Amino acid sequence: MAVPSSFCPSAAELHLDEVAISGVVVTVRASGRRAEVACPACGAAARRVHSRYARTLADLPWQGTRVQLAVTVRRFFCDAATCPRRIFAERLTETAARYARRTSRAAALLELVGFALGGRAGSRLAATLGLASAPGTVLARVRRAPMPEAPTPRVLGVDDWALRRGQRYGTVLVDLERRRVIDLLPDREAATFAAWLRDHPGVEIISRDRGGAYADGARQGAPDAVQVADRFHLVHNLVDAYERACTRHHAALRAAAEAVGPPPSTRAEVRERGRTRRYSGLPNNRPGPTGPERLSAERRDRRLALYEQVAALHRAGVPKTRIARQTGLSRRTVITWLSAGQFPERAVRTRRAPTLMDAYADALAAYYDGGGDNAAELARVLTAQGYRGTSATVRRALAALRAARPRATPMPEGTSEAESTAALTTRAAAPVPSPRQVAWLLRKDDAQLTDEQRAYRAALETACPALAAARALGDWFVRMLHARDPNDLGPWLSAAEGTELARFAVGIRRDRDAVLAALCFPWSNGQVEGQVHRIKLIKRTMFGRASFPLLRRRVLHAA
Repeated sequence: MAVPSSFCPSAAELHLDEVAISGVVVTVRASGRRAEVACPACGAAARRVHSRYARTLADLPWQGTRVQLAVTVRRFFCDAATCPRRIFAERLTETAARYARRTSRAAALLELVGFALGGRAGSRLAATLGLASAPGTVLARVRRAPMPEAPTPRVLGVDDWALRRGQRYGTVLVDLERRRVIDLLPDREAATFAAWLRDHPGVEIISRDRGGAYADGARQGAPDAVQVADRFHLVHNLVDAYERACTRHHAALRAAAEAVGPPPSTRAEVRERGRTRRYSGLPNNRPGPTGPERLSAERRDRRLALYEQVAALHRAGVPKTRIARQTGLSRRTVITWLSAGQFPERAVRTRRAPTLMDAYADALAAYYDGGGDNAAELARVLTAQGYRGTSATVRRALAALRAARPRATPMPEGTSEAESTAALTTRAAAPVPSPRQVAWLLRKDDAQLTDEQRAYRAALETACPALAAARALGDWFVRMLHARDPNDLGPWLSAAEGTELARFAVGIRRDRDAVLAALCFPWSNGQVEGQVHRIKLIKRTMFGRASFPLLRRRVLHAA
């Protein structure tokens, strides 16, 4: 009888004897067909059969029906005089591994499902396919699978990724020429990266971000490799330098906001649920109520609905006790609501909880009245006086005082009292963008800005020439990155000395070789960031609870 390939895993090893089909399982009975079998100890051919036993294996499902392979396995005598074994069972190497409970092809399918979906999801899919298996069994197949071999890359991209954001980070290594992940490291320490480079000699170019750990690891593990700073991170470092400069010139940010009126963002009319809102477009100025305000409004709506139900039942002549039972309220609450004659609003809380700043209210007022407006400086002053709270509490207290008592702008001589009051009102009402928002305004091109944003930036540069000079230097730096002109780096570093970008220039000078390489080589960390996104996706399919070794196997298999 011919052996259908869909039933027997190996026609060279097995002979199909019978196929029994029931409603829930297909049983395929087969037996060994080789005339002689090699002894696993000495390799001598054996022909004499000692005995037989039955071995049951789970096989690939057939049309969604579970299939089991019932194999009659033979035991043989080994007639070699020097062999230490006298009796052995024939090996079905093409059908199943030793001691396995499923065929090799079923195990391979289960392994693929485990790599694609993980334990629980993989187990559910396998059961649907007719290859029932526990989640632990699926993960065991993944853990026992051989790791893929990857050659040492010539161009290596390195970046960090979060195993647990804010607490634990790892390192991803990407072959930029083959565009695939070659390894994951359990941390982002320089010593770990250096050890990997020493174990994999041959890396010629290393693309990295501006982090010092990877620079040190590359110098220790591959001192001859060329380090390339990522251009995307260089631009972000420039924006960070802008933000530090804007923080130092907060008064100029406010003066520009007073001069142009609206904030430097796209003012758009947003229609939502039939209402027209003013939307600033800034991340910190989102429209709508806050979460606590929405929760309070929802609670009020529920109380109002209950009150209207109580009032309707009372008008219908229902006794108060029955009203209490029907609404789930206490009888006292029903009596109180009906006695009020109208919906009882919650009393507005007038007293606030005491804070650590209450004891330093006089010091806060004295600092503010003396012209101080720096929360960090105030926190240091109060700490010297015995304050034990956080700087965030000081910042909130100073912001509240600034809002309650806005400091008047010195007015020219001859200004009337009405004009001074109007200027003070405008100053208090003018929305001031955050330093981070202004930093991105300084970074963007004119074509990317609205008329209001351009007007604000012009007013800011007029109020603060130092920020105007910093923007000119930043534009020069970005043009240098786009043009890939290494000859501009030296003049730019000289021009940045003594400006608001001096600290940024010091970092560029410290990492000058890697920045020059970024201007000379086409490599960057762009595709590394894409691989980090893929790692996040795989990690989330594992509910974020999988161990690092298992995650590493799945990521490398997916690559």
